[in-house]
Amino acid sequence: MPPKTHTTAPGPRTNHRGQRSLALGVLVVALLAGLLANPAAAARGGKKNQTSTTDTSTVEDASITTRSGNGRKSTTTTTTTLDGYDPAAALGSMYNVVDQIGARELWRNGVTGEGIDIAVIDTGVAPVPALTGADKVVAMVDLSFEAGVPEATYLDTNGHGTHMTGIIAGRTPGADPLTATPDEFFGVAPDAGIVSVKVGDNTGAVDVSQVIAAIDWVVEHRNEGDLDIRVINLSYGTDSTQDYRIDPLARAVENAWAHGIVVVAASGNDGWNDSTGGLTSPAFDPYVIAVGASEATDWGMTIPKWASAGDYYSLDEDDRRVNYWEDGYTGRLPDVVAPGAHIDSLRVPNSRIDFEHPEGHVTDELFRGSGTSQAAAVTSGAVALLLDHRPNLTPDQVKALLRNTARPVPNYSEALQGQGVIDLTAAAKTPVPTDATQTWERSTGLGSIEAARGTQHVVIDGVVLEGEITAWGDPWDPEAWIEASTLGASWTGASWTGSSWTGASWTGSSWTGSSWTGSSWTGSSWTGSSWTGSSWTGASWTGASWTGASWT
Repeated sequence: MPPKTHTTAPGPRTNHRGQRSLALGVLVVALLAGLLANPAAAARGGKKNQTSTTDTSTVEDASITTRSGNGRKSTTTTTTTLDGYDPAAALGSMYNVVDQIGARELWRNGVTGEGIDIAVIDTGVAPVPALTGADKVVAMVDLSFEAGVPEATYLDTNGHGTHMTGIIAGRTPGADPLTATPDEFFGVAPDAGIVSVKVGDNTGAVDVSQVIAAIDWVVEHRNEGDLDIRVINLSYGTDSTQDYRIDPLARAVENAWAHGIVVVAASGNDGWNDSTGGLTSPAFDPYVIAVGASEATDWGMTIPKWASAGDYYSLDEDDRRVNYWEDGYTGRLPDVVAPGAHIDSLRVPNSRIDFEHPEGHVTDELFRGSGTSQAAAVTSGAVALLLDHRPNLTPDQVKALLRNTARPVPNYSEALQGQGVIDLTAAAKTPVPTDATQTWERSTGLGSIEAARGTQHVVIDGVVLEGEITAWGDPWDPEAWIEASTLGASWTGASWTGSSWTGASWTGSSWTGSSWTGSSWTGSSWTGSSWTGSSWTGASWTGASWTGASWT
């Protein structure tokens, strides 16, 4: 395959299956309290909220910490460049991550993710330089509690979503992956398009019903205009213990899978020393790609102790606990692992985590974080490369290729790593599996939306969002939702599952216009208490998941 060229000048978006113009422009949707609006619309009222969410990433200090096979930590001294940072030496730099998974070999053969769009359901994106290319962020949707706040709508006020998006598909303006240098930033799939679906606010607050609505939106608009959404990245998880076979969130991701979209989900950061183990939701659904984290060290790959492992036991017919090694264990394990420790990706200056966790700063452009969030993002970029290389792959075949070609990490059980570290060089050369069809029992989705939340609840104006209602205060009707969602019709104009909004349905905009680049954006509009107003008191990203022992 001849190398592909990348043009930095605005112009038609090129698909590897032929030319396509960006007639769609950029889809922009903001939904909150009955409103859909353009970023330039007049000020609108927002809702106060706070929540406690299961975070699948952490932040840490800027030293380069490695872990040996016996679990002892050591700090590696590196040569330094500008800002005291050497990306060639930092094992978690994206320059090294792409080599750890074999992505650079695909780049050399012209496979860079071109023509593949990835929906990142997260806290939004910010127009930092490595995400402002003409074909980079091709659509934006805002389903978060900040959609009614003019200075925050569509934008990543938290910092998590931009960090993930950078890992997936960031690219230094004008840089060529064929001649990449350590000082240039490249995500795993630098020519893939990003559809940013914002569901989390500056604190990370999000209700599971918003995530389900976001997945439905992606399914229904996957081929809208010039979009070709083939991947969903969910660096997100709840601690629900509801059986996946009735869970609504599981049903939503399975529906996306059935519509040809590969769903990549973070397995969680609950640790592998927990006697019960278990993956977060929706990673526990057997259809999706559940991704755990690996850690590159000077002694090779390891599995960090904070990464969630598969269930350590099952129950027999008498409800007695049986350890997995005694019954050949058939429970849910991570499918694969990917680099997720000390990952240096894009920073949002003055975002919530940037402001509250300066120890994560690496350079003016980069921020360091660890977690299965980052590992999932690495894997989503890898999936985009496989789909660019072999456009006709089904989601089941993509999953089988990644599992079948993964490299096991020595001395770690399958419960901790699944099949091992993803290896794109091997996956790209392996024949397409003909027996990859998954036949797990499908989720009915008829379970409880409250149970799908686990212990995580949004609080709006002092009222806890709980019970069988959605984030918009409407009764949850699972049967009506399932019927519409399966048909790809749960969104009808400006209505989702019976919740109606007013205003324009879609508005075009340009991500690369003057409002998104240069000095017009500095992040200063949400520094300190002015992120979205002093009434926003939620701080889910500053709880236990971001402090103390869970840091790596």
